[in-house]
Amino acid sequence: MEQPLYTAKEYATLLGISKSALLKMENDGRLPQPEVRNGARAYHPHDIPRYLQLLGMPPLVETKRRQIFLNFKGGTGKTSISAFYAYRLAQLGMQVLLIDLDPQGHLTQCLGINHESFTSTLYNVLIERLDIRDVIMDTTMNNLKLIPANLDLSPVELALTSMNAREQRLKKSLSAIQDSYDVIVMDASPSIGLLNLNGILASTELFVPVLADFLSYHGLKILFETLATIEEDFDFMLENIYIFLNNYNASHNICQRAKEALEKHYSSYLMKTLIRQDIKIAEAASMGMPIHQYAPKNRGSADLNAFIREVFPNLPIVF
Repeated sequence: MEQPLYTAKEYATLLGISKSALLKMENDGRLPQPEVRNGARAYHPHDIPRYLQLLGMPPLVETKRRQIFLNFKGGTGKTSISAFYAYRLAQLGMQVLLIDLDPQGHLTQCLGINHESFTSTLYNVLIERLDIRDVIMDTTMNNLKLIPANLDLSPVELALTSMNAREQRLKKSLSAIQDSYDVIVMDASPSIGLLNLNGILASTELFVPVLADFLSYHGLKILFETLATIEEDFDFMLENIYIFLNNYNASHNICQRAKEALEKHYSSYLMKTLIRQDIKIAEAASMGMPIHQYAPKNRGSADLNAFIREVFPNLPIVF
């Protein structure tokens, strides 16, 4: 994963001003001088909030958000979408923390990070009481951090069983750092266990990716029954639940029928944005590259942009 940089024209467009206005304000001292690389101005994503403030524009986010991507059915493309979504949020200037809750570490791999490049996971935080700050990894972006996972996380379910307040340990650990990030994005394994329960209770929002087939559709019933039990047992309520269709192909009759069923029974949760079928998404994930880096002009990137606009409708930037 390479460090993304913007040209002057791209940065000005993002801020909703002309390139000439951007350069004039830099020359007047109203905006900071950017870095120069190979004789051209280069702008960093993490500086976007500062530019917005200097321009008298609203901040990127009004409230901090903690989000979990979860579906009890595997194979929905959950991990690649959550990784690409978090990367794009950081590319747009947000302070983002990604948390890999799956011992298989697929989210970690989606960012091109080697399993041997770290020695600590959430296991050390939840079980051994290691400070969560000590397991946060830097990435090539200043404003995108990661808590990685590998097979060392596997014993966490068994170890949590005998612990006090075992369901709330992640929420308690995150309380020390959550104000440092605009968005915390968690990717969970396709199961319900103590680690995923910790993830749900530490979240304010749930994203449920589904394929346009009836196996995914019927799996939602189990998920919502489980959520209802969690809400009752822990006096807990998610602020938002987003169901979204992934790998959608409008030319397939079964996709249209599944979409109609979701619209009928889950309309209050179903997102308008569809993530269309796109081989570039799978290619990007296999290479450990975000889709906006691998194929920024492709429909997968366009769909994720629309996805983010729907989740964050008040973003004061143009993309």
